[in-house]
Amino acid sequence: MTLFGSGQQLLTRQRFQFPSDWLDQDMVEGEWAAFNEILKRKSDSLASQIPALQAKIMEEEKVVDQKIKNLAADWSNEKPLSGGMKFNAALETLKIFEGRVGRLKGEYERVRAAKEALDLQQGIPENHLAPIEEEIQDLNGVWNELSVPWKQIDTLKETMWTAIVPRKIRHSLEELLNGLKNLPNRMRSYAAFTHLQNTLKAYLKYNTIIMDLRSEALRERHWKDLKKRLNAGWVFQELTLGNIWDSDLQKHEDIFKEIILTAQGELALEEFLKSVKDFWQTFQLDLVPYQNKCRLIRGWDDLFAKLGEHLNSLSAMKASPYYKVFEEEAGGWEDKLNRIRDTFDVWIDVQRRWVYLEGIFSGSSDINALLPQESSRFKSINTEFINLMKKVSKSQLILDVINIEGLQRSLERLADLLTKIQKALGDYLEKQRAAFPRFYFVGDEVNQINTNPTSSGSVRNHW
Repeated sequence: MTLFGSGQQLLTRQRFQFPSDWLDQDMVEGEWAAFNEILKRKSDSLASQIPALQAKIMEEEKVVDQKIKNLAADWSNEKPLSGGMKFNAALETLKIFEGRVGRLKGEYERVRAAKEALDLQQGIPENHLAPIEEEIQDLNGVWNELSVPWKQIDTLKETMWTAIVPRKIRHSLEELLNGLKNLPNRMRSYAAFTHLQNTLKAYLKYNTIIMDLRSEALRERHWKDLKKRLNAGWVFQELTLGNIWDSDLQKHEDIFKEIILTAQGELALEEFLKSVKDFWQTFQLDLVPYQNKCRLIRGWDDLFAKLGEHLNSLSAMKASPYYKVFEEEAGGWEDKLNRIRDTFDVWIDVQRRWVYLEGIFSGSSDINALLPQESSRFKSINTEFINLMKKVSKSQLILDVINIEGLQRSLERLADLLTKIQKALGDYLEKQRAAFPRFYFVGDEVNQINTNPTSSGSVRNHW
């Protein structure tokens, strides 16, 4: 104010023309005096309230101190050290504690500044929150590092079951496990690191189960059984790799292996039944022309050998612990093959007798005259048999053949009639041998008939 007054007086003596908005010294002195008056009143009022303010700050200090103690206790109980904790939950917990520490630091600074202004001694140590803050930073670093492999694991878990390639899953797990080796040593002391490492090792160990579950052996019935025994809530159409991993493979390893073993055992039976089905559904009879009259069946040995092989295998299936699933289908094929065998057991006899007798009755008018009744019967049989073989020629599939209406009854009747005719022919030959000793060495081929259609030529030569 003194300097301002001296300056104004100097300007006045120099006849300086002051501007209209110039603040005169007297006005400034008046304002300054008024300000000092107000300040004095406020200072006097404040001085009377300092004890109350000091008491209030001390109470607030106690509140902040208690908050810090509560924070320390909560941190001790809730800090995310558990290995089994989800990384996102751990990071969220750390974020909450970071917020609490930040707010308490602000409150602590306000109390400290107030105590300093009121000349009070500081009570709470300045570094009281530092250990918690430092540990939060460490754990943030750990969980942020571990969140990377965990996110990759979560991505693998979301893979639809139908898109899983076990070899690629194994490769991904091995890469993640090798990646953990590059993390700082300080992180390896945390349970979260150990848990992640053990989880990856477990997934790798049980990847063989994943591989077996992806095999073609497992059918819908096996998945339903697995779901029931695991008491799982997933739907197969929406099944993911995570659903299997989360089923606790270690605990339920025996259940998985039992169902896989059952599926593999059933697959072997299923494939055998399929081979039987495919063979007989496409099997065609081997026919050979016979003297421009019809076509006859050949390859009997192969036919009966295959029938015997498959029937023996179907019978052996019944001893398998996995037979029950295929009992109905296997039983159906066993019935079909027995029916084929029974039918062709009669058929081979009918065909070879027909070939033998056809060579005799068709090649000798003398026999027709000597045995007119048998000759007439044979003509009827001959027509019926040739018509039957014509039907077979139109559709040579064996399953179509055995479904010819009345086939079994027809063959049995033909066999009976041919046997009677052959017996009559045999009786006639016996009489001729008795009457003409020179016929003694003429053979009766009743019991020497073979399946070769050309054998009738030698029979005809006897006559």
